[in-house]
Amino acid sequence: MKYETWLIFIFLVMLSACDKVDNTFMVGTLERDRIEISVESNEAIIAIHAQDGQMLKTGDLILEQDPARLEQVLAQQLALRDQVAARLAELQRGPRAELIREARAQLTSTQATAKNTAANLVRAEEVFARDLSDQSTLDLAKTRWQTATAAEQAASESLDRLSNGTTVEELQQAIAALGVAQAGVSRIQLDIARLKIYAPVDGMLDKRLYQLGERPQAGATVGVMLDSARTFARIYVPEPLRSSVLPGAKLVVRVDGNNHSITGTVRWVSTDASFTPFFALTEHDRSRLSYLAEVDLPAAASLPAGVPLEVDFPASVTAND
Repeated sequence: MKYETWLIFIFLVMLSACDKVDNTFMVGTLERDRIEISVESNEAIIAIHAQDGQMLKTGDLILEQDPARLEQVLAQQLALRDQVAARLAELQRGPRAELIREARAQLTSTQATAKNTAANLVRAEEVFARDLSDQSTLDLAKTRWQTATAAEQAASESLDRLSNGTTVEELQQAIAALGVAQAGVSRIQLDIARLKIYAPVDGMLDKRLYQLGERPQAGATVGVMLDSARTFARIYVPEPLRSSVLPGAKLVVRVDGNNHSITGTVRWVSTDASFTPFFALTEHDRSRLSYLAEVDLPAAASLPAGVPLEVDFPASVTAND
Protein backbone atom coordinates (compact mmCIF):
# COMPACT_ATOMS: atom_id res chain seq x y z
CA MET A 1 0.00 0.00 0.00
CA LYS A 2 2.83 2.34 0.83
CA TYR A 3 4.46 1.44 -2.51
CA GLU A 4 1.29 2.37 -4.44
CA THR A 5 1.04 5.66 -2.56
CA TRP A 6 4.66 6.42 -3.44
CA LEU A 7 4.01 5.72 -7.17
CA ILE A 8 1.01 8.04 -7.15
CA PHE A 9 3.13 10.77 -5.55
CA ILE A 10 5.86 10.39 -8.18
CA PHE A 11 3.25 10.49 -10.99
CA LEU A 12 1.76 13.73 -9.66
CA VAL A 13 5.23 15.29 -9.44
CA MET A 14 5.89 14.29 -13.07
CA LEU A 15 2.62 15.80 -14.19
CA SER A 16 3.48 19.03 -12.41
CA ALA A 17 6.88 19.10 -14.07
CA CYS A 18 5.36 18.48 -17.49
CA ASP A 19 2.90 21.29 -16.96
CA LYS A 20 5.76 23.59 -16.00
CA VAL A 21 7.73 22.68 -19.11
CA ASP A 22 4.70 23.25 -21.32
CA ASN A 23 4.32 26.71 -19.95
CA THR A 24 7.96 27.80 -19.97
CA PHE A 25 8.91 27.35 -23.60
CA MET A 26 7.25 27.57 -26.98
CA VAL A 27 8.15 27.12 -30.60
CA GLY A 28 8.42 29.51 -33.52
CA THR A 29 10.53 30.27 -36.57
CA LEU A 30 13.45 32.54 -37.37
CA GLU A 31 12.26 35.29 -39.68
CA ARG A 32 13.33 38.40 -41.57
CA ASP A 33 11.14 41.16 -42.93
CA ARG A 34 9.81 40.24 -46.37
CA ILE A 35 9.97 43.01 -48.96
CA GLU A 36 7.70 42.59 -51.97
CA ILE A 37 9.13 44.16 -55.13
CA SER A 38 6.53 45.32 -57.65
CA VAL A 39 6.57 46.92 -61.10
CA GLU A 40 4.69 49.99 -62.32
CA SER A 41 4.46 49.01 -65.99
CA ASN A 42 3.26 45.95 -67.91
CA GLU A 43 6.22 46.01 -70.31
CA ALA A 44 8.00 42.74 -71.08
CA ILE A 45 11.04 41.70 -69.03
CA ILE A 46 14.12 41.96 -71.27
CA ALA A 47 16.94 41.28 -68.79
CA ILE A 48 17.39 39.48 -65.45
CA HIS A 49 20.40 40.30 -63.29
CA ALA A 50 19.71 38.43 -60.02
CA GLN A 51 18.75 34.86 -59.22
CA ASP A 52 16.86 33.24 -56.34
CA GLY A 53 18.96 33.05 -53.17
CA GLN A 54 21.41 35.74 -54.30
CA MET A 55 22.59 38.24 -51.71
CA LEU A 56 22.06 41.81 -52.87
CA LYS A 57 23.05 45.28 -51.75
CA THR A 58 20.71 48.27 -51.84
CA GLY A 59 20.62 49.55 -55.41
CA ASP A 60 21.71 46.30 -57.11
CA LEU A 61 19.89 45.76 -60.40
CA ILE A 62 17.42 42.85 -60.35
CA LEU A 63 15.67 43.04 -63.73
CA GLU A 64 14.81 45.37 -66.63
CA GLN A 65 11.64 45.92 -68.64
CA ASP A 66 11.42 46.99 -72.29
CA PRO A 67 11.63 50.82 -72.58
CA ALA A 68 10.91 51.07 -76.36
CA ARG A 69 7.32 52.35 -76.10
CA LEU A 70 8.07 54.94 -73.43
CA GLU A 71 11.12 56.14 -75.35
CA GLN A 72 8.84 57.02 -78.28
CA VAL A 73 6.49 58.87 -75.93
CA LEU A 74 9.50 60.71 -74.50
CA ALA A 75 10.64 61.79 -77.99
CA GLN A 76 7.18 63.21 -78.67
CA GLN A 77 7.13 65.06 -75.35
CA LEU A 78 10.62 66.47 -75.95
CA ALA A 79 9.51 67.87 -79.32
CA LEU A 80 6.48 69.49 -77.67
CA ARG A 81 8.70 71.01 -74.99
CA ASP A 82 11.05 72.42 -77.62
CA GLN A 83 8.11 73.93 -79.49
CA VAL A 84 6.84 75.66 -76.35
CA ALA A 85 10.36 76.84 -75.48
CA ALA A 86 10.75 78.37 -78.95
CA ARG A 87 7.45 80.20 -78.55
CA LEU A 88 8.60 81.62 -75.22
CA ALA A 89 11.88 82.79 -76.76
CA GLU A 90 9.90 84.48 -79.54
CA LEU A 91 7.74 86.33 -77.03
CA GLN A 92 10.73 87.38 -74.97
CA ARG A 93 12.50 88.76 -78.05
CA GLY A 94 9.45 90.75 -79.11
CA PRO A 95 8.14 91.58 -82.63
CA ARG A 96 10.56 91.50 -85.54
CA ALA A 97 11.71 94.82 -87.01
CA GLU A 98 10.27 93.84 -90.39
CA LEU A 99 6.80 93.49 -88.88
CA ILE A 100 7.03 96.95 -87.33
CA ARG A 101 8.12 98.51 -90.65
CA GLU A 102 5.29 96.72 -92.43
CA ALA A 103 2.78 98.06 -89.91
CA ARG A 104 4.08 101.61 -90.39
CA ALA A 105 3.76 101.30 -94.15
CA GLN A 106 0.24 99.98 -93.76
CA LEU A 107 -0.63 102.94 -91.53
CA THR A 108 0.75 105.38 -94.10
CA SER A 109 -1.34 103.73 -96.81
CA THR A 110 -4.54 103.88 -94.79
CA GLN A 111 -3.87 107.50 -93.82
CA ALA A 112 -3.57 108.44 -97.51
CA THR A 113 -6.77 106.58 -98.34
CA ALA A 114 -8.58 108.24 -95.45
CA LYS A 115 -7.39 111.68 -96.55
CA ASN A 116 -8.53 111.08 -100.13
CA THR A 117 -11.97 109.81 -99.08
CA ALA A 118 -12.38 112.81 -96.79
CA ALA A 119 -11.74 115.17 -99.71
CA ASN A 120 -14.16 113.23 -101.91
CA LEU A 121 -16.80 113.51 -99.19
CA VAL A 122 -16.41 117.31 -99.04
CA ARG A 123 -16.83 117.57 -102.83
CA ALA A 124 -19.85 115.25 -102.78
CA GLU A 125 -21.49 117.39 -100.10
CA GLU A 126 -20.91 120.58 -102.17
CA VAL A 127 -22.35 118.99 -105.31
CA PHE A 128 -25.34 117.66 -103.36
CA ALA A 129 -25.91 121.11 -101.81
CA ARG A 130 -26.22 122.61 -105.33
CA ASP A 131 -28.72 119.90 -106.26
CA LEU A 132 -26.35 118.45 -108.85
CA SER A 133 -26.31 114.87 -107.38
CA ASP A 134 -28.65 112.51 -105.58
CA GLN A 135 -28.65 111.24 -101.99
CA SER A 136 -27.15 107.85 -102.89
CA THR A 137 -23.99 109.44 -104.27
CA LEU A 138 -23.52 111.39 -101.07
CA ASP A 139 -24.13 108.28 -98.92
CA LEU A 140 -21.58 106.31 -100.92
CA ALA A 141 -18.92 108.97 -100.43
CA LYS A 142 -19.65 109.09 -96.71
CA THR A 143 -19.42 105.29 -96.41
CA ARG A 144 -16.05 105.20 -98.17
CA TRP A 145 -14.72 107.90 -95.83
CA GLN A 146 -15.92 106.02 -92.74
CA THR A 147 -14.36 102.75 -93.99
CA ALA A 148 -11.04 104.41 -94.70
CA THR A 149 -11.04 106.12 -91.30
CA ALA A 150 -11.69 102.79 -89.54
CA ALA A 151 -8.87 101.13 -91.53
CA GLU A 152 -6.54 103.94 -90.51
CA GLN A 153 -7.45 103.45 -86.86
CA ALA A 154 -6.90 99.68 -87.10
CA ALA A 155 -3.48 100.16 -88.71
CA SER A 156 -2.52 102.61 -85.98
CA GLU A 157 -3.55 100.18 -83.23
CA SER A 158 -1.62 97.35 -84.92
CA LEU A 159 1.53 99.47 -85.02
CA ASP A 160 1.13 100.40 -81.34
CA ARG A 161 0.71 96.73 -80.40
CA LEU A 162 3.90 95.75 -82.18
CA SER A 163 5.80 98.72 -80.77
CA ASN A 164 4.77 97.91 -77.18
CA GLY A 165 5.97 94.30 -77.51
CA THR A 166 4.83 91.23 -75.56
CA THR A 167 2.55 91.69 -72.57
CA VAL A 168 3.37 90.37 -69.12
CA GLU A 169 0.39 88.03 -69.26
CA GLU A 170 1.54 86.48 -72.54
CA LEU A 171 4.97 85.83 -71.07
CA GLN A 172 3.45 84.26 -67.96
CA GLN A 173 1.30 81.94 -70.07
CA ALA A 174 4.29 80.88 -72.16
CA ILE A 175 6.42 80.25 -69.07
CA ALA A 176 3.65 78.16 -67.52
CA ALA A 177 3.24 76.16 -70.74
CA LEU A 178 6.98 75.45 -70.77
CA GLY A 179 6.79 74.27 -67.16
CA VAL A 180 3.96 71.87 -68.03
CA ALA A 181 5.93 70.49 -70.98
CA GLN A 182 9.08 70.04 -68.89
CA ALA A 183 7.09 68.27 -66.16
CA GLY A 184 5.77 65.89 -68.81
CA VAL A 185 9.32 65.13 -69.93
CA SER A 186 10.45 64.50 -66.34
CA ARG A 187 7.49 62.19 -65.68
CA ILE A 188 8.21 60.03 -68.72
CA GLN A 189 11.92 59.93 -67.89
CA LEU A 190 10.96 58.73 -64.40
CA ASP A 191 8.70 56.05 -65.90
CA ILE A 192 11.60 54.85 -68.05
CA ALA A 193 13.98 54.84 -65.08
CA ARG A 194 11.52 52.72 -63.08
CA LEU A 195 11.58 50.03 -65.75
CA LYS A 196 14.81 49.00 -64.07
CA ILE A 197 14.03 47.25 -60.80
CA TYR A 198 16.65 47.63 -58.05
CA ALA A 199 17.05 46.03 -54.64
CA PRO A 200 15.38 48.34 -52.09
CA VAL A 201 17.35 46.95 -49.13
CA ASP A 202 20.35 44.80 -48.30
CA GLY A 203 19.29 41.19 -48.19
CA MET A 204 18.62 37.99 -50.08
CA LEU A 205 16.40 37.64 -53.14
CA ASP A 206 14.15 34.91 -51.78
CA LYS A 207 12.09 34.38 -54.94
CA ARG A 208 11.80 35.89 -58.41
CA LEU A 209 8.26 35.37 -59.70
CA TYR A 210 8.64 36.18 -63.42
CA GLN A 211 10.94 34.91 -66.15
CA LEU A 212 12.63 36.53 -69.12
CA GLY A 213 10.11 37.64 -71.76
CA GLU A 214 7.09 37.57 -69.45
CA ARG A 215 4.90 40.63 -69.17
CA PRO A 216 3.73 41.27 -65.57
CA GLN A 217 0.68 43.38 -64.90
CA ALA A 218 1.23 46.89 -63.59
CA GLY A 219 1.50 46.68 -59.82
CA ALA A 220 2.32 42.96 -59.84
CA THR A 221 4.89 41.58 -57.40
CA VAL A 222 7.89 40.32 -59.38
CA GLY A 223 10.12 39.30 -56.49
CA VAL A 224 10.45 38.93 -52.72
CA MET A 225 13.49 39.95 -50.69
CA LEU A 226 14.42 39.08 -47.12
CA ASP A 227 15.72 42.19 -45.37
CA SER A 228 19.00 41.50 -43.57
CA ALA A 229 18.65 44.60 -41.39
CA ARG A 230 16.64 42.75 -38.72
CA THR A 231 16.49 39.11 -37.70
CA PHE A 232 13.76 38.06 -35.29
CA ALA A 233 11.86 35.09 -33.90
CA ARG A 234 8.15 34.93 -34.64
CA ILE A 235 6.50 33.06 -31.80
CA TYR A 236 3.07 32.59 -30.22
CA VAL A 237 2.74 33.50 -26.56
CA PRO A 238 0.20 31.35 -24.65
CA GLU A 239 -2.44 33.18 -22.69
CA PRO A 240 -1.07 32.27 -19.21
CA LEU A 241 2.23 34.00 -20.05
CA ARG A 242 0.84 37.00 -21.93
CA SER A 243 0.89 39.30 -18.90
CA SER A 244 4.57 38.55 -18.27
CA VAL A 245 5.84 38.93 -21.84
CA LEU A 246 6.16 42.63 -22.50
CA PRO A 247 8.22 44.65 -25.01
CA GLY A 248 11.76 44.89 -23.72
CA ALA A 249 11.75 41.50 -21.98
CA LYS A 250 14.89 39.35 -22.41
CA LEU A 251 14.24 35.78 -23.59
CA VAL A 252 16.49 32.81 -24.36
CA VAL A 253 16.12 31.39 -27.88
CA ARG A 254 17.37 28.01 -29.12
CA VAL A 255 17.56 27.71 -32.90
CA ASP A 256 17.56 24.25 -34.51
CA GLY A 257 21.00 23.33 -35.80
CA ASN A 258 22.73 25.93 -33.64
CA ASN A 259 24.43 24.68 -30.48
CA HIS A 260 24.42 28.03 -28.70
CA SER A 261 21.47 29.72 -27.08
CA ILE A 262 20.76 33.30 -28.14
CA THR A 263 19.36 36.06 -25.96
CA GLY A 264 16.63 38.06 -27.64
CA THR A 265 14.56 41.12 -26.81
CA VAL A 266 10.80 41.20 -27.20
CA ARG A 267 9.97 44.00 -29.61
CA TRP A 268 6.24 43.56 -30.11
CA VAL A 269 3.35 41.46 -28.83
CA SER A 270 -0.03 41.48 -30.51
CA THR A 271 -2.97 42.78 -28.50
CA ASP A 272 -5.34 40.44 -30.36
CA ALA A 273 -5.40 36.73 -29.74
CA SER A 274 -4.62 34.52 -32.69
CA PHE A 275 -7.25 31.98 -31.71
CA THR A 276 -10.64 32.64 -30.15
CA PRO A 277 -12.88 29.65 -29.41
CA PHE A 278 -16.39 29.60 -30.73
CA PHE A 279 -17.93 29.15 -27.31
CA ALA A 280 -17.61 31.34 -24.19
CA LEU A 281 -14.12 31.89 -22.81
CA THR A 282 -14.17 29.92 -19.61
CA GLU A 283 -11.03 29.50 -17.51
CA HIS A 284 -10.24 26.30 -19.39
CA ASP A 285 -10.88 27.90 -22.79
CA ARG A 286 -8.69 30.92 -22.09
CA SER A 287 -5.64 28.67 -21.91
CA ARG A 288 -6.12 27.92 -25.60
CA LEU A 289 -5.53 31.55 -26.61
CA SER A 290 -2.17 32.63 -28.00
CA TYR A 291 -0.66 35.98 -29.02
CA LEU A 292 1.73 36.58 -31.88
CA ALA A 293 5.04 38.11 -30.77
CA GLU A 294 8.36 39.09 -32.33
CA VAL A 295 11.70 38.78 -30.55
CA ASP A 296 14.68 40.65 -32.01
CA LEU A 297 17.77 38.43 -32.43
CA PRO A 298 20.72 40.51 -33.71
CA ALA A 299 23.11 37.63 -32.93
CA ALA A 300 21.24 35.34 -35.36
CA ALA A 301 21.87 37.50 -38.44
CA SER A 302 24.00 34.78 -40.06
CA LEU A 303 21.36 32.05 -39.65
CA PRO A 304 18.88 31.24 -42.43
CA ALA A 305 15.26 32.36 -42.19
CA GLY A 306 12.50 29.83 -41.67
CA VAL A 307 14.46 27.63 -39.23
CA PRO A 308 12.38 26.31 -36.29
CA LEU A 309 13.29 27.48 -32.81
CA GLU A 310 12.26 27.32 -29.18
CA VAL A 311 12.02 30.22 -26.77
CA ASP A 312 12.52 29.85 -23.03
CA PHE A 313 10.52 31.93 -20.58
CA PRO A 314 12.34 31.94 -17.24
CA ALA A 315 10.25 32.17 -14.14
CA SER A 316 11.56 35.68 -13.55
CA VAL A 317 10.52 37.29 -16.84
CA THR A 318 11.13 41.03 -16.55
CA ALA A 319 10.63 43.97 -18.84
CA ASN A 320 12.99 46.89 -19.27
CA ASP A 321 11.65 50.25 -18.23
